[in-house]
Formats: sequence, C-alpha cells, structure tokens
Amino acid sequence: MFPEQVDAATPIVFDVAGSWCFGWLHRAVEPVRRVGVVLCRPLGYEALCSYQTYGALAETLASSGFDVLRFDYQGTGDSAGSDADPDRVAAWVTSIVAATQELRRIAGVDALTLFGVRMGATLAVAAARELGAVDNLILWAPCTTGRAFVRELRAASAGSAQPPAGSQAGDMEALGFLYTAQTLHDLHALDCVRIDTPPAPRALVVLRDDMPGEGPLPAAWREKGVEVDTLTLPGYARMMVEPHKGVVEQDSLDAIAQWLLAVSPPGARALPLAPIEFTPRTLPGGIREMPLRFGPAESLFGVLAEPPADGPSARRKTAILFLNVGHNYRIGPNRLYVHMARALAACGYRTLRFDLSGIGDSPGTSGLRQGNYYAKGSDVDVSAAVDRLEAEGCTRFWLMGVCSGSFVAFQAALADPRVNGQVLMNSRLLEWQDGADENMWQASMQRNYKSTAFYRRELMRPQVYRRLLRGEVDVNGIARRVGTLIEARLKRAVGRLLQREPGDSVLSQARRIAARGADTLVVVAADDDGRDYIEYHFGQRGSRMAGEPNFRMIVVEGCDHTFSSRAGQQVLIDTVRQHLEQKIAP
Repeated sequence: MFPEQVDAATPIVFDVAGSWCFGWLHRAVEPVRRVGVVLCRPLGYEALCSYQTYGALAETLASSGFDVLRFDYQGTGDSAGSDADPDRVAAWVTSIVAATQELRRIAGVDALTLFGVRMGATLAVAAARELGAVDNLILWAPCTTGRAFVRELRAASAGSAQPPAGSQAGDMEALGFLYTAQTLHDLHALDCVRIDTPPAPRALVVLRDDMPGEGPLPAAWREKGVEVDTLTLPGYARMMVEPHKGVVEQDSLDAIAQWLLAVSPPGARALPLAPIEFTPRTLPGGIREMPLRFGPAESLFGVLAEPPADGPSARRKTAILFLNVGHNYRIGPNRLYVHMARALAACGYRTLRFDLSGIGDSPGTSGLRQGNYYAKGSDVDVSAAVDRLEAEGCTRFWLMGVCSGSFVAFQAALADPRVNGQVLMNSRLLEWQDGADENMWQASMQRNYKSTAFYRRELMRPQVYRRLLRGEVDVNGIARRVGTLIEARLKRAVGRLLQREPGDSVLSQARRIAARGADTLVVVAADDDGRDYIEYHFGQRGSRMAGEPNFRMIVVEGCDHTFSSRAGQQVLIDTVRQHLEQKIAP
C-alpha cells in the first residue's frame, strides 16, 4: 500500500514541534558529495509559481552529487496545519531546522547548504542563524527584510474591500493566502542585512536579471567576513508567473550547481543512506494521509486522505478525486484542494488529490506540462487513479475540478462508466475542438473577463462611466467576449430553424452522463466568466437540464474564479458537502 522508492526522489514526512512536514528526498548520483542541500520555498503565491523550478533544481543538484531535501513548511503545501495557526514565522523557521536534521539523519551528510528564493531565502538565513551557521547559503532574489515583503503584500491586497472571513483585527489576505496579524508582526522582525554574526562562511547571491543592482546584502555580509559571490542569472521573471506560463531556466540551475560544486570539498557522505519508512500521519479528527504512487510504472503521484476507520461504510467506500487546475500542482490554487480534501475526509470520504501526467510530481509527456492544459488524454490518468482506489476497496468515485480540472472531470466521466459523480467548479470549457474558429469559445475563454451578469450590474453604477472616460475599462475586450456569446447563440438559433443536428454537444453529453445514473453538480461563481459558457450550454441556472434528478447547478455569490478567499473556500466546501450528504447515504 505504501510507495516504494522510485528513481531519485522519495516522499518523506518528518516531525516538527508536535506536527509534521511533507517533503521529497532526491538522492545524490555518483560521485556523491558530503554536502546536503535543503531547499526553502518562498511563501504563498510565489511558492506555487516556483514549484516546477524547485523540482528541477533538486534534480539538477542530485545529478551533481548532492543529497537534496525539498519540503513544505508546517501549515503549507501538503504538510499539516494551516496559515491561520499561531506562530507561523517561528513554525517556518523550525521546519527548516527540522529539515536539516532529517537530511543529516537520512543521508549521513556532514555539511549543509540552504537554498531559497525570495522569502525562502530570508527564512533560510533565519534558520542558519538559529542553527549557529551552515556551510553555504544560496539566495536567489532574497527579500532583505520581512518588512519589505509585508509592504508588497499590503499593495497586493489593496483592492480587497472586505477583511478575511472570521479574521481578527490586523489579519490580511493577499494573493489568496492568509497572513494573520501575528504573522505580519513576526515577519517585520526578519532582517538579512542587520546581523550580528555571519550565518554561513560562504554565500551565493543570485541577482535578478530584470532588476539591476546588488542591493545592500552582499556588502554588509562581506564586512562580517562572509565570502560572498554574486551571479546575475536569467529565470526569475519567467519563474514567478502563473504556473501554466512558467519556464524553467535550466542553464541558471546548472550555474547554481556548478558554484556549489566549486566550493564543496570532494569526498562521499559520512554515512550510507538510512532506510526510509513512510508511516501515515494523522491530522485532527483522526484523518490519515499518505502518499500514493500508481499508473504506468507508478509514474503518477498523489496524496490519499483516509477518514477514521469507524466512519460510515458507504462514505468510506466513496473516493473523491481532485484534478489539477491548470498547472497548479495537487494542492490546488491557494491550497484549495488541501482544505477541501481534508474537510471531506473529516466527513467520512476518502479523498485523493493527485497530479496528472506532466504536472507537479507526476512526470510524463502525455500530460499538460507544456502548452494547452485542455489537452486530450488525461482521462487515462483519472482511470488509473480509479483503478488504484478500486484496489483499496472503494466502490464509488466522484471527480472534482476547478476550471480546467472540471474539463478533465467531464471528459473522464464520459470515458469511464465507473464514475458515479462529478463536481464541476467555474468551468470555462468542457470540450476541446481542434482547429476551432478563433472567435469561438475555446479561444475566447482563455482571456479572463467577468460574466455578462456582472457587466449588466456594473452599468448601473455611475462611477463605472468615470472609469470609461479615463480609459480604465477594456471596452474592446469585453465587447469581443460578449460578441462571442451572441454569435454562439445566433448560430444555435439558426441551426434550430434549419433543423440541423447540433452533434454531440456538451448538453447531450451531460444528459448521457445523467442517464446512466451519474450525478453532476455545477458550481459557478456569480461574476465568473465561465458562467456565460455554462449557461449557454445548460440554460440559465441549469434550466435546460430541468427535471433531471442527476443534475444540479448552483450559483454562489462573493467568490472569484479560484475561490481564493477563506470565505469563498468555505462557501464552496459547505456547498459540496451538503450536496454529497444528499446523494451518498451515511
């Protein structure tokens, strides 16, 4: 049931101050060096953007002879906890310290290097000071102070009109992540420049090629006796974009590995690798989580959450699969899938959040890593996940996905009769037509706007006209989007007059899924642009599927496309949970 060690990377979990962190060990390739490397991730949205680069860097360093550990801080990623927990900054630093201890224990290395991008670099410096120095620090575009990072967060959250739901005074949501007042206060105390003692004898500061200048850190550290090298390398700007647009600059990663090779003494690790025994870890409420490998050559990876053993049998035999949103890895945008998977596991269901081929930690060429994330063929990966869970005793299977994840869910439900239900959230496309007209849906829906319901409401607000006069509204883009909708409706009306068959439409496909007894719940944010697409096919609030007991459409207020706010996520979780309770007996 538990994963075998595959290739150079092995999932691991290690204890941190009464909690636990999830990570990956990348074994060194011969000739092995005595230096181990811990990769410290940036925070929030930047951690999602840089995930692919961190994985590629781990592979690059391992192939250069270094044992590497990349991991999620406590309360982030696949690790236990949440960003609402107290003492976040201390927990993140403690997570790095625990990661270094775990790498020493497993790999037997006697020298350590910490690597970090942005706030990952800042936290690495704080951890090095707590450890009493490490051998090397590699800092890529470090935030020299936590205060500067907080200023950026405040700027990013400036457009938010409402405080986070259930928040305390001073809490802030920025780019889909919560920073409590305590977290913001503690971030202010981080300073990489004003230090009493050197955090490491050697450091490499990787400068941004899109922002000239060294900044104050290298000079300040040289005065403290640190041997500081600087390199200006490309890649930062292309890394810190939405995951589906991200590009890994392999030459830059090779340059980092070459620097570390140059300063690392020859000689193998002091001790052989210790055996890794992965024990399922427990979350509040008795939920157990464990990694799962499956599919061809066990190339697909996911995290399975199991409810307490004494839970309702019908729910325990029901598996809920979460499908990637674009190129966001399995935690989902803003960690949405982690929150949903654990909430539903607490209700008694088994949940699997996993990476489709070519995304996150599921390598492969048949998936979606490059180019179009509506590519055909991902239903095969979903069927492989169903096979694996079927072997675990599951008899019912539900698929869930936001945006492009709903496309995969819909196509998999069509292809695999074992699928009993699907939850389609803020869908922009449910089918893909090769060579389709550029003016039609699939081209139009790649340009993000709002629903026509939103624009109709906005026309009633006087301040909108002032923005129009100042040229602050993309009138042409909105007109093109509305034109696409009008054109599609006109073509359908003409087709009906001429009694032309519409072919295998999304509507007929949904009816076919419903006819075999499989359930469909469509959840659409009221202002989301996908609402136009969904209501074109299914009618206003699902009216074209009226009378179909296996179809339901719900429009939710106050949510954005990826349900990024805490309030939006809670609305979604409650909506899905209540629907499942009606459909699946305890």
